[in-house]
Amino acid sequence: MAKVTCLRCGNEKEGLDEAPFRNELGKRILEHTCNDCWDEWMGQQLMFMNEYRLDPLNDEHSKYLDEEMVKFLNLK
Repeated sequence: MAKVTCLRCGNEKEGLDEAPFRNELGKRILEHTCNDCWDEWMGQQLMFMNEYRLDPLNDEHSKYLDEEMVKFLNLK
C-alpha cells in the first residue's frame, strides 16, 4: 500500500491497494483517497442506498452515487 495525500481529510495516509473501478474515476480515487476516507464513503453509500432505496445496478442511481462519491471524497 502506498501513502497518498487524501483530498478529503488532507492527511498523508495509507491508500487503497487497488483502484475500486477500472476507469479514470477509479484511478483518481486510488491516487487521492486514503483507506479511512474510503471506508467512510462505503458507509455513507450504504446509507444513501437504504434511505433513498437506490439500486446500484440502475444507471440513474449509479450515476447519482458516483456524483455523491466525488463530492464526499473532494475529487472535483
